[in-house]
Amino acid sequence: MSVDEPIREMYDYYQARVPYHDKYMNYSGNREMERLLGPLIKRIDPIIRDRDILEIACGTGNWTQVLSRRARTVLATDAIEGYLSLARKKPYARNNVTFRVADAYALGKLGTGFTAAFAADWWSHLPKSGVGRFLDGLHGRLAPGANVVFIDMLRNAKLDRSFSHTDAEGNEIHERLLPDGKKYRVIKNFPSREELVAAVRERAAKTVYHEDRELLRWMFTYTLR
Repeated sequence: MSVDEPIREMYDYYQARVPYHDKYMNYSGNREMERLLGPLIKRIDPIIRDRDILEIACGTGNWTQVLSRRARTVLATDAIEGYLSLARKKPYARNNVTFRVADAYALGKLGTGFTAAFAADWWSHLPKSGVGRFLDGLHGRLAPGANVVFIDMLRNAKLDRSFSHTDAEGNEIHERLLPDGKKYRVIKNFPSREELVAAVRERAAKTVYHEDRELLRWMFTYTLR
């Protein structure tokens, strides 16, 4: 199995998952999300406050709502129009959000000068061989001194039960099942602090890694030099 295969399957999986996404994420509204994820949101608040944010893989806009309350502007992107269609229907605290279909590996048409970037539950889906390409494209959209925030999931028993195998380049492959009974293979990696720091070392300053064991999330932030 080549690395491209689970990437294609991930796209197919998330496209098929559009109608179920918010249910799978236990999303019941922005107020509840702000309450439940308060410890993480409190940490990112000063990092994104009054910034022009480029959001990667925004999905149905759950984190976009959080960003909108704090940012100057948000350009929320996703590769799948179905997610953006749902995201556009959600209420935002301010009229400062724009949505755009964009491949996270090809961000060149989005312009430059963003003063922050944000992605939740995205890094874990990056194949190890694709991390550098993604970061090069992302950093090319950002202004010097931009703040970058990644949030993703810590390893846990539920995710371990979906583990299938490790591929030739070391990516963890997990199986996902949708209500129609169809199974998909997706990349679900769990990078260490050392891996994250090494990936951005040449471009980043002020790297901070934080784990919230109650929320089963890690957060990694840094500033572009």
